[in-house]
Amino acid sequence: MKKKLIFSAALVLSLGLAGCGEDKAKEEPKKEDVQTPVSSDKTNDSSKKDENKKDDDKKDDVQEDDNLKSINTYTDKELDISGQTGPMKYNIDAVQLKRITVKTEEAANLFDVAVGEEVNAITISMNGENTSKEDMTFYLGQAVIITNTKEQLEPDMILSEHIEGDYLGQVEHEGYNVYVLKKSKVEDLKTIEIRVSAPENSNFDKQGEDIVHTIEVNK
Repeated sequence: MKKKLIFSAALVLSLGLAGCGEDKAKEEPKKEDVQTPVSSDKTNDSSKKDENKKDDDKKDDVQEDDNLKSINTYTDKELDISGQTGPMKYNIDAVQLKRITVKTEEAANLFDVAVGEEVNAITISMNGENTSKEDMTFYLGQAVIITNTKEQLEPDMILSEHIEGDYLGQVEHEGYNVYVLKKSKVEDLKTIEIRVSAPENSNFDKQGEDIVHTIEVNK
């Protein structure tokens, strides 16, 4: 049961199922651009169809099963924050804000809340690459965030998709971190500062600088 619950939580917290509505909304104008002029009646019909599509897009922002209901309130899959510290290249490519309603006792225990309570969470997708033949450690999966609402948070290791920190030669790792807000709501967020410690070699010597980036959300 616990494995099933964690899988359920992973689905609503991942970025893979999210943002469908936004993607469709971006594609829709392209279809309209190639349409030929129509009569007023057809225009009205088209407007109704567009409204129905917008309603469908909103539905795409909700995932729900027996344990959890998740509403994606903000998604940016084009952050494209990238850089290099020492031999390590990295990319912070997406962020998503979610409101999650807990529906069962098992799920409540997982999130440490009561049944029916709402959980506010942040999902951030990252990846790293070691360009050196030397083994490195670079812990994107332990990145700390600081919000404009004055919260300092570490990733929830159970809910996150683990980003391996050991790079044994020229390898790449990717995944996402989930952060659960304790004192604030996702709609109150404006900035999220991400901090990651510098990479180290096998002798624990730093091979670059600590990285700091700020993401703007709810724009």
